[in-house]
Formats: sequence, C-alpha cells, structure tokens
Amino acid sequence: MSSQFDTPYRFPAKVLASLRPGYLTVFIGYGQGLADGGAPHEVPLDDIPFDLRLPNSEFTVIIDPTNGKIIGVERYITE
Repeated sequence: MSSQFDTPYRFPAKVLASLRPGYLTVFIGYGQGLADGGAPHEVPLDDIPFDLRLPNSEFTVIIDPTNGKIIGVERYITE
C-alpha cells in the first residue's frame, strides 16, 4: 500500500433509463476516448439524486478507486 491517499476518480455520466427496479442504467465515461458512448453500469437508485434520475440527465460521478463504488455526484452548472 502507498502512504499517500488515493484521489477519487471523476467521470462524466449520462442516464439511460431505469431498466430494473431499484437501479438506474448509467453510461459512465460518456464522451471520453474509445468509450465515446460510455460503459453501461447498473447503479443503485439511492446513489443518484432525485432530480438527476431522468433519462439523458448528465452529471459527473465521483468513484472511490479502492472499491469502485460511487461516493458522490456533481451536477453540471448551466448558466
């Protein structure tokens, strides 16, 4: 183990739909590199704020590098 703290990863994300009860299908890494469409992940519904659960909602997910779990969500600020 390193003596330094691991910095969390930040990836753009976009909601596809709620295809299973209690989960959202979210494209993580949307618009980046070879995974231009993102990689689909089943995310527990409680990890995403209520106002970002609609299809095509875009935000940034913060992922813990030690376990790969979502630890936060950042909204895009529109002006």
